[in-house]
Order: sequence, then C-alpha cells, then structure tokens
Amino acid sequence: LRGVLVSALLLSSVPASLSFSVGSVGGRAASMLQSRPRSETLRSPQFARKEGLCDRFGGRNAATGSLQMGFFDAIFGTATDEKGGAAAASDLKAGWKELLDEGSGIPYYWNEESGETTWEKPLAQQPVQSNPVAEAKEAGITDLEQSMPDLYNGWFTGTYTYMGSDGETERTVAGTNEINDNMLAAVQAARADGITKMEVTFPPVPNLEEVDFGTALNFQFSKEIREEMGILDVKMKTEVRRALVDWANLHWARRLSGAFPAGTATFIAHCDQTDKSPANSPGDNVWVGPLARLPVGSVGEGQVLVTVNPGVEEVWRKHRKVAEPGATHVFLNSISGGWTYELGGPCSDEYECVYFLKRISKGWVFRQYPGPWQALVEAPDGSVICLQTFDKKPLLRDAAKVVREFSFSKFSIFNDRYAKGFGGRL
Repeated sequence: LRGVLVSALLLSSVPASLSFSVGSVGGRAASMLQSRPRSETLRSPQFARKEGLCDRFGGRNAATGSLQMGFFDAIFGTATDEKGGAAAASDLKAGWKELLDEGSGIPYYWNEESGETTWEKPLAQQPVQSNPVAEAKEAGITDLEQSMPDLYNGWFTGTYTYMGSDGETERTVAGTNEINDNMLAAVQAARADGITKMEVTFPPVPNLEEVDFGTALNFQFSKEIREEMGILDVKMKTEVRRALVDWANLHWARRLSGAFPAGTATFIAHCDQTDKSPANSPGDNVWVGPLARLPVGSVGEGQVLVTVNPGVEEVWRKHRKVAEPGATHVFLNSISGGWTYELGGPCSDEYECVYFLKRISKGWVFRQYPGPWQALVEAPDGSVICLQTFDKKPLLRDAAKVVREFSFSKFSIFNDRYAKGFGGRL
C-alpha cells in the first residue's frame, strides 16, 4: 500500500527515465506509472482498476463481476466502472436528460419541460448519508449496570473553565467524580463478598498519554489536587506539575482510604522518590510514606495496606511480607514496568481486579466489581461504546482484537485520537 502511494506521489514529479523499486506492489506500480503520462497517473482509482490492482484496492469482484468499494474509493470518494460511469448513482428524476457540454466535455442536465439546465445531477432519490458513530452505538451493548467513567469529566470533582493548550480556545470541564465513586463502590462490594486481596488500576490523570507534554486538562487536574492537599507554596505548585503522576496516585490513595470503615488503620505506601510531606494529613488513622520504611508484618489483621504504583514483581513480594494474611491488601495503579504486558499485575491469579480501566488501541478495557469485563471502542466524537463483555478477565490481545476490528470496520482510518483530519480530538 505504501509502495503504491509513494510511487504515485514521487513519480508524478520526476523524469520518466528514473527507475527504482519499492517492494513487489510498489515496484509494479512504479513501472506502470513511468509508462503513463502525468495526467493519467493522477486518476488513481481508474488507473488502479485498469492495471489490475482492483483485487487489492477495490474494483470489480473477480468472482461476481460486481463493483466493490476499495481503498482508493475510501480516499477519493468515488466508485466507478471501466467506462467512468457512476456505479452507485441513482436514476435521473423524471423529465431530465444528461447531455454533454461540447466546450468542456463535462456532462450537464436538461429538463425537457421547463428548459432548466444544471451541472448537478438531479437524482430520483437522494442518497442517505451514513452516520458511522450512530451505527456503532446501535451495535453496542447498553444494558450494563456499570459503565466506564466519562472522558474526561469523571476524573474531576469540581467544574472549571480554563484555556486550552492552543492558548485560544476556552474549555469547560464539569466534574462528575465518577472515578472516585465507582472505585469506592467496587472496593466496598468486594469487601462485602470477603475479598481482601485487590487490584485497582486506572489512568491516575485524565490524559495519561500526554502527561509529559503538560496539557491544559492535566494542569487543571493538578490544580484540583493541590487545593485538596492544601499545597499553596508556589514552588510546590511547579513540583506537583513536574511529578503529576506521583501526586495523582497519592490523591487517589487518600480517596481510596474512604472505602473502609471509619477508624480503620490504613497505610499508604508509595514506591516513587517524590517527597509527599508538603501535603496535609488525610486523617488520623492514615499513614503515608515509602514502602521501604515499613517492617515485615507491620500491617496486621483488620488493617489496610495500599501500595501505590508497585511496578516490578519485587515490590509486590515486599508488600506481601509487610502485610499479614488477615490484613486487606490493595495494589493501586501498577502502571509501570517489570511484568508481562497483560491486564493486571504479576499476581493476578491471587488478586482480584475490582476496578480496572486501561487504554488499548482504539478503545478501553473496563471492569467494576462485581460486573463483567468490558471491551469498549472510543468513537471519533470521544464517546465510548461497549462491544463485548467477558465473565472472566480476558487476554489483552482478545479484547484489543474486538475493539480494533470494530473500529476499522465502522470508522476505517478516521479514528485516530491525535491526527487532525483523521479523528483527532486530543
């Protein structure tokens, strides 16, 4: 595919004597393009069909002889037969005839009764414009008790108006507090069922993929974090922005302590090197500090140990030594390194993923205990649609395949979160 496109673009502007090859398809296209005048090489859909590329890029079906939409049709918006006629055009309205303008060679249309003429073809029935997003929503699963949080209001508590990253567009975020509420509900439901070993994983900031670029949305989230933790010092404002993921994880760990009965001793153990002492106290029964400072067996029965961003398996083992079997074990946001690229951490067979939200290609994987696992596509308008549910935790590749194939079937190449003109929305 690249070979055909690159050859068409380059060879239309270089001498015909220049010869090169760009692979089997590209080399074939190159040789054909060099033997055609410039004007013909620009008619890509028709040229591809004439030279037998239709089997790969659309054209006439070899088995049925019928026309079919192909790659070039998706790009140029055309579907034609070998004579250049419109393959999918409706019949003309009654009383109209198609004539050829002798000067330009372009067809025009004449009404026998009124004498009216027009360049636009008067169709007997106007084609129905498709709405891929609406069609996708109709195909989705809607009868779910739990749904993933709103992008990206679910991360926020308050409502804010702020200037976008372009410095010109004023934006508004209306917080729904869904991450907080759903996380607490999932943990409490798991505890009610006797589950004491849990994983809670989701992007700690609204736009994790762009956290290093300092987007306006993430900056607004850092402001909400600072206000909740009472961080007013100007220098610390910069520090919170610089290490936003570390501070966001502390923010969610403090919120998570609210899932347990009042007075429960809760230990929040972080694994990064960021000094959290400037934050105010989350409560008399909540301890915050590095996991390395907790001795073996220091978290006893009835108490809670929340280890934040545990990462490599060695940290998971350390956690299990610190907390006794009768304690409640929670791993929060294990988003970095050291274990296989799957859903959940290295001890997934032992720990229940009670609240899980992970970004995958073209969509998300979501689960809120006790509900099923969900594979969701993110549409070009930013909405999310559940495509399939799983009673047990699926393999990452299986969930990703469902989302990827659906996205391409409905939106083709126009569902990219970043590329302008191809579904870009971030």
